[in-house]
Amino acid sequence: MLASTAVVLIPIYAAVGVYTARAGQPMHQIPTLLDRMIPFQPAWVFVYAFVFLQCIAPVAVITDARVLTRTVFAYFALYAVGTPMWVFYPVGVPRPPVPIVDMWTYGIGIVRYVDPPGNCMPSMHVALAVLASLVVYRHDRKAGTLLGVSAALIWWSTVAIRQHYATDGLIGGILALFADRLAFDAQPLPPQAYLPLPRAWHLTWVLGFVVAVSVLMSGWWLGWMPVDQLPPNANSW
Repeated sequence: MLASTAVVLIPIYAAVGVYTARAGQPMHQIPTLLDRMIPFQPAWVFVYAFVFLQCIAPVAVITDARVLTRTVFAYFALYAVGTPMWVFYPVGVPRPPVPIVDMWTYGIGIVRYVDPPGNCMPSMHVALAVLASLVVYRHDRKAGTLLGVSAALIWWSTVAIRQHYATDGLIGGILALFADRLAFDAQPLPPQAYLPLPRAWHLTWVLGFVVAVSVLMSGWWLGWMPVDQLPPNANSW
């Protein structure tokens, strides 16, 4: 159920990005000093991509159907707030062309191919990562803390590869806190609802990330998707 939710919601994020990019709406910019201090670092693209599996990390701990239902509700709440903001106040980070010369820049090319600017604020990357860590933390504090650290690194990566401003991630994190409180604290569940699965279950999504990255990077090793095959607006706006 949770994996299906991610499959439904992530394309919404991408579709809104494509819409705003093609609708000709002006892109707002909200740079901060931190954005200027963090250099462009293509290698962080793999941390950036980690969120696509971290967002389903709760499946490795949830044992109670009520918790699963509330987690799905919280994920939808993120998009219920984020989607209007993307449509009516699109924020975009200027993206100068990046030649594809290695695996890292190849990864940047893929990210920009599927994720044009316009849906930057709030950062759903950070929001999903933070929400997943909060749900896991309710079941397993150590695992949840590790995912919280991962969420912070994902926030950094969004700036390091010039997909988001630092403010986008901060607002995304606040949105995740709000969604978590709304879903779980308005009507608290008994402690028994948060009994976790064995930690070995985390291998299901971690190994999934390794396999997914290996499949995508095989394109670089096989020489697929050269620069001249990228869409015109993949690297800039």
